[in-house]
Amino acid sequence: MAVLAPTRGQHRPIDRDYWLAHCEGYRVEGAAGRIGFVDEVRPGGLLAVRAGVLGRRVLIFDPADVVEIVPRAKLVYLDSSARPVATEPGA
Repeated sequence: MAVLAPTRGQHRPIDRDYWLAHCEGYRVEGAAGRIGFVDEVRPGGLLAVRAGVLGRRVLIFDPADVVEIVPRAKLVYLDSSARPVATEPGA
């Protein structure tokens, strides 16, 4: 079981795999700020993130790029070097 270190006010480690599988709707942030919101979690833990002003682009991120999940704040933080593995037009 993978565990994230407690930071940003967390008092104990959380179950990373569980929260990765249940993070739909969470805000996604990177080094430069807000990227978008998790639209869905795909097979293999890939995160489909709605991005852009109107959410018309979907960026796919590898779960290895996730450095922190804060369930209470509904936030997912990506590594500063995270790059989408694919992009799709939003519906």
